[in-house]
Amino acid sequence: MKTKCYSVRLESLVSISDRAYKATAFDGSEAIIPKSMVFGQDYEVQKSYAVWIAAFILEKEDCNLQYSDKKVKWFNR
Repeated sequence: MKTKCYSVRLESLVSISDRAYKATAFDGSEAIIPKSMVFGQDYEVQKSYAVWIAAFILEKEDCNLQYSDKKVKWFNR
């Protein structure tokens, strides 16, 4: 199964449990992201920290995290 992900620039990504991260964007927006929906760091981003997060998590109505849908990558899981 392929999962569509967006590259999200973050101020911080902190583990808050065995199963979740608290992600904070540079505008102060925050979201709780399941660890299984974070697909690793985007190493192409040089000036800040960015990770690949599953698109459907970011697109949920209750997810307030600031992100751009310009940089997309598909991951096999």
